[in-house]
This record gives sequence, structure tokens and C-alpha cells, in this order.
Amino acid sequence: MATATLREQDDLLNGTSNDSASDTRYFRATVHYCLLSDLENTVLRLACAEGTETIATGIDCPDDAYELPGLFAVAVGGNGSESAPTLVSQGTCVTPADLRAEAEHAFRTMPVQPAEIELEVDRDWAIVNFGIHPRTTDADQVMDTTLLGVPVQIRALPAEFTWDAGDETEPLTTEHPGGRWDSADAVHLPYPAPGTFTASLTTTWHGQFRITGTPTWTDIDGELTTTDSTQPLEVHDAEVRLTG
Repeated sequence: MATATLREQDDLLNGTSNDSASDTRYFRATVHYCLLSDLENTVLRLACAEGTETIATGIDCPDDAYELPGLFAVAVGGNGSESAPTLVSQGTCVTPADLRAEAEHAFRTMPVQPAEIELEVDRDWAIVNFGIHPRTTDADQVMDTTLLGVPVQIRALPAEFTWDAGDETEPLTTEHPGGRWDSADAVHLPYPAPGTFTASLTTTWHGQFRITGTPTWTDIDGELTTTDSTQPLEVHDAEVRLTG
């Protein structure tokens, strides 16, 4: 294979390519550039032969890129012997643009844990019109993975919170996770009528990724949603009593 894409290289390494023969072993190694004794040509090999001069090893990549070593193949004989390595693909600097499609797929299948509902007072009942004041946390979630041989971090960031009382009132959507009952960010689900209801929170998550160890996060197209629910809540009318 004269030129192999990152996906094709990864398939060869993992034995999932139609081109990967069972008697061929693929591996990655730094490509050494060696200067021949005639000073007119360069060759690519695992190590410079005796009498030649090493003029470069590896690649100098930008801060937001990853140095992916070259891909080599060796033919394995029936007795376990191996041929001299042949170069399948030179090393390259992998950028976030090279991994975007893979990152989007990984984000869509990312096991994001639901943002959990917390109640101002942890109980299974409420009073009509006083209702409940739910809140949650807005912490992001990070997953470490490997895409096409490159270590990557993918993170899910909560973007919207939709609070549904479970009765006939319209759900409330906020960009914040709620707060104490007496704060500006308080979420109030009043329950104007008695009954038994289950409140729920649907969180919408946006995604980003970066090559592990690099400083810049790149946005991922698409979104995820998770849902958490309370236990059933018994909503009662308040009783008025006169005392002497």
C-alpha cells in the first residue's frame, strides 16, 4: 500500500483490513532519515546502517498535533522468521481536523451519566403551589479513548436543563442547573393541583474533544440528552386550622 489513510493504517494494525494478510505483521516505529555515503540520496529505515549519518528522527509537530510514528510491515515465515521491515506509511502530524469524524462518532456513543435531581428538602411529598425546588450540578464529563492510534479526550458539557413537573404544566428550560429556593437561579415547580407526580430532568449535552496533552478543545457537532427522575411525589392541599 503506497499511501494509507489513518483509518486504513488503523485497520491494518488491528487486523480488520481486507489487505491485512495473516502472514504479515504491522507495527509503528519512528522513521529515521539516513544520509547515504554518496551524500546524494536519503532512505527511510528503522535505524541507520553503519557508516551512514542520521539526519533526522521523528517529526516536529505543532502544540495541537500528535506525532504518529511510521507504519511498517514484516512478512512472517512459516518458521517464525521475519523479513526486513518495509515502510507502509511515513510518520505524520495528526491534527484535530484529522480526527473530527471519529470524535463525533465516539461522542454519540459516549456513556454520559445523567445529571441527578436534588431537592431542596429530600421528601416524597409536597404542598400545592409551594411545590418543589429542584436543582442539579453542571459538571462536565471527560472520557479518555484512542482514535486511529491517537490518545484523545472527549468531554460532554451540560448546555440546557429541562425540568418537567410531570403534571399538566409546561416544562421549564434553563441554561443553569438551578439553585437554592431563595437564589436568582432557583427552579420552582409549583404543582397547582393535588395528585401523585414524578418530576424529571432532561439534560442536553454538547461535546468537545482534544488530543490528549494538547491545550485546545474542538467543538463536536451534535448533542446528547440524558434523563433523571424523582420518586413519585404526593402533592397535597394545605389544610387551614384555627387555633385559640
